[in-house]
Amino acid sequence: MSRFEAMWDRFWTDLPPTSGASPWDVDPTYVAHAHIHLFGSVLDPAKPVIDVGCGDGAQTAAIATHFDRVIGVDVAPSAVERARKYHGAPGVEYEQLDLLQPEQAAALHERIGDASLYVRTVLHAFTPDELDRAVTSLAHLAGSSGGAFFYELAPASRDFILGQLKGEGGPAEKFGFVFDRVPLPVAREDDALQRKLEAAGFDILSTAPLDYQGTVTAEGRHVNVPAFFVMARARGAR
Repeated sequence: MSRFEAMWDRFWTDLPPTSGASPWDVDPTYVAHAHIHLFGSVLDPAKPVIDVGCGDGAQTAAIATHFDRVIGVDVAPSAVERARKYHGAPGVEYEQLDLLQPEQAAALHERIGDASLYVRTVLHAFTPDELDRAVTSLAHLAGSSGGAFFYELAPASRDFILGQLKGEGGPAEKFGFVFDRVPLPVAREDDALQRKLEAAGFDILSTAPLDYQGTVTAEGRHVNVPAFFVMARARGAR
């Protein structure tokens, strides 16, 4: 068991099953549906779509309204259990997968072939060595022809989150719940992820800042966390 499986399993076990309980629990209107104009251009509808780090499956089910087959994968067994309970939908499957165990990704690719990847706020907490293993896993899943959409917290998010943790009220409580259980974003250069992806066999198609709208109040008020997206394709794709 990797350290991330234990940490994220604790997170999902402790998280109340109420909407908006963590800053990352955002209505799909502001995430999957809002970004279809981006990832819809790079994810092949003829391939299965893998929602990497699916959590409770809310975004997975939303993605499935645009694609025929979507597989939500998460390192935490409790997340997979919650996703199956609350966000089952036609064309949606859920299973456990640890990006830090590339052999698991290779085995999934052996079963389903090349896949399209949707990766949302998963990679920011990995150390450099862990990030190498994670992108190796992602390259296994994409195979020689898969497209990929990454939506990740930017390096500047670390200082932003530390500032939120020093505050009071709802935002501090919600960010505190998360970062009492899982690591803060790792300090890294702005293009570190892109360079790792290229080294693993992806071609970068486009990248740009795109703040993450975290939910921080019961009324659904958002806070914009520094983030960015990357659209990429396996180098063997035509």
